[in-house]
Amino acid sequence: MGPAEEHGTHNLAMFPIVVTCSQDGRRRRSNLLGTCAWASLALMSGCGPKFVQLADNRQAYTRDEGRNLGKKLVASREIDITPLKKVTDTYLGIPYVWGGDSQTGIDCSAFSRQVFRKAYGLELPRKASWQSSFGVPVFKFGLQPGDLVFFGPSQDSIEHVGIYMGDGKFVNATSSQGVKYSSLDETYWLNKYQFARRIPNLQVVDTTKR
Repeated sequence: MGPAEEHGTHNLAMFPIVVTCSQDGRRRRSNLLGTCAWASLALMSGCGPKFVQLADNRQAYTRDEGRNLGKKLVASREIDITPLKKVTDTYLGIPYVWGGDSQTGIDCSAFSRQVFRKAYGLELPRKASWQSSFGVPVFKFGLQPGDLVFFGPSQDSIEHVGIYMGDGKFVNATSSQGVKYSSLDETYWLNKYQFARRIPNLQVVDTTKR
């Protein structure tokens, strides 16, 4: 067993760089560029390291294992969107009123607050910035229906909240068109998006009793 195998590096792609010395120096540069180009091509074709080494001697994992783990994390929480959509759709078209909290006029945080109260029996704080401290952080690529999405000029200055409904769409109370569905891919929201939060273990309640 060679030194590389002894240290567990036999699964790593090795890219030897040989420098050929010459008096004029041009040959040296040519060989280096050729070697770097070969190494870059090998990396792009998938010949990079097979294992990702973690810090503090934690167990390493393969690239394929990492991809599969990510897929499991994203798909680990199946949500029936029907009960949530049943509640949110009753608000569609209600005009926006700053500070409003009724069917005649409502703002973004009052909307999310009322939906969570009716759908889940959960009382959220009144302001969007306060709601942004609830739950656990969620990566944008892992969003699922029921997650709260927050917008503003910075993470420390949250000005708007919506409820993610799947397929890149979220429902929110907009100042221009009232309660409506919007897309996270719209330029305005794309530039304002800051983060998302998920409140674990939400249980749908009987909205007819609330």
